[in-house]
Amino acid sequence: MVLAPGHGCKLILLQFTELAGRRVNRARRILTWRRLKFPAAVLLLGLSFGCGPGEKGEEGYLRLRLAEDPTTLDPALIVDVPGGALAAKLFNGLVRFDRDGNLEPDLAESWEVLSDGVTYRFRLRDNVRFSSGTPLEAEDAVFSLRRLLDPAVNSPRSWLLESVRGAKEFARGETGDLPGIRAPAPRIVEIELEAPLAVFLDYLAMPNAAVLPRAKVRESGREFARRPEGTGPFRLRSWRHGDRLVLERNENYFRGPSCLPGVVYRVIPEDLTAATEFEAGNLDVIEIPRGVFESYISAPPPGVRVESRPGLNVYYAGFNCSRKPFDDPRVRQALNLALDRELICRNFLSARAVPARGPVPPGLLDDPELEPYGYSPLQARRLLEEAGTALPLRARLLVAAERENVGVAEVLQDYWKRAGIEVEIAQREWSAFKEQLNEGDFDIFYLSWWGDYPDAENFLYPTFFSGNRGAGGNRSLFADGETDRLLSAALVRADREGRGELYRLAQRRVVELAPWVFLWHRKIYLALGPAVSGYRIPLLYSADNLEGVSLSREGK
Repeated sequence: MVLAPGHGCKLILLQFTELAGRRVNRARRILTWRRLKFPAAVLLLGLSFGCGPGEKGEEGYLRLRLAEDPTTLDPALIVDVPGGALAAKLFNGLVRFDRDGNLEPDLAESWEVLSDGVTYRFRLRDNVRFSSGTPLEAEDAVFSLRRLLDPAVNSPRSWLLESVRGAKEFARGETGDLPGIRAPAPRIVEIELEAPLAVFLDYLAMPNAAVLPRAKVRESGREFARRPEGTGPFRLRSWRHGDRLVLERNENYFRGPSCLPGVVYRVIPEDLTAATEFEAGNLDVIEIPRGVFESYISAPPPGVRVESRPGLNVYYAGFNCSRKPFDDPRVRQALNLALDRELICRNFLSARAVPARGPVPPGLLDDPELEPYGYSPLQARRLLEEAGTALPLRARLLVAAERENVGVAEVLQDYWKRAGIEVEIAQREWSAFKEQLNEGDFDIFYLSWWGDYPDAENFLYPTFFSGNRGAGGNRSLFADGETDRLLSAALVRADREGRGELYRLAQRRVVELAPWVFLWHRKIYLALGPAVSGYRIPLLYSADNLEGVSLSREGK
């Protein structure tokens, strides 16, 4: 497939730059006006950064922002970034990733792979208690992993353990026996697979494989999703949906109590509102919004530190591959060709992202032979004509109703219009967005995928394997036999070089068939208030348990 830049770039550049400039200038005017009022407000609060409004008993708590409420705090049901990020503070698994993506022991003090190559033996630590004080037992780990496969729980992440011996029959409800997960001794957990699986330990480090107190889960039932208990550095104190979620220090944490007495998460959907609250001292850390990005990079507010790290993510527009005309790869390829990713990343995203060549982020799967989509609206029109699609093609783009998401949707809408594609933007509140997505009620949707573990498999198997269609990760309902074959073969391939080649072939196949519009990979930029110390941006969102983070507020 030859993909080359097309014509008309100068006109679009001028119009796009003007549009982006108007939006950024408006955002700057709003923030400049607000900044003029902040110094006096901070003085009235005692010259203490971070002394904004709080509630009784929250003195010294770290204050963070959530753009949307987590759907659930039950690890078996978590599929979104907010839920996974919170799970990192509340729970532990047998193993975990450190801040740089290295696998290390967690509740297990050690592990070994037995001589058969498919049996993993984990030796649990002796000093672990749940936040209630109940001691951890091997049976808790067995219960939690079995629960992930229980058909009554209906976990969208049950595929993590489908390679366990007896898992498929157990998950289908054909038997109550699951011989592949067992506790042969009080501190020993064994997991036996059907066949070798190169990324199995990575799977166990995901939030979904967290170990839960079996008695509490049985007693709580579905309420556990709202009143969870784990072994992590924090425990849930309160949760007012759509407003705030408060964690308090778990004094029983086996690595020692946190330096922080607690964490307050405020649900703030609007980026500019979050920036205002941060500058007023009511938040301690924020991801820097686009509207203030340039000013924060060039001249951040007094005492504020800016930290950055390449993100392990991909942003994309997914198609409903089961719905006409998007069941035709030529139509999907056309929408890829109609976008100038370089220009969007440079202007609209203020160089906070790099264009995506495919779904896998840079550094995980280098492939010089991968042919990315260039910018060619003329070629896009030709492909639509070849597919027999009458122009203008009309479609609905589903987005979560957050300012930057809508801004991205408007940019995509403008580009696609020039290629003969009329797109209506449908904004939905986050919960309604996910519900509509799960029901397959969309033509196109805008979303991102953040890595759960640093392996190319995580950006290919969950998202494009046909068995994961829907909430399992394959939101575009994509099904291709050759892609399935390559991904299945890579799962059981032990040698790194062989796995890499299979994933390169799978990614090329996915890019050619284009179930997504491959957009960009975001860099992470955080602003940290002067009271915060010890914080480093983790490679994986699910590794951010705030260990080592402390606050030092003057006047407190």
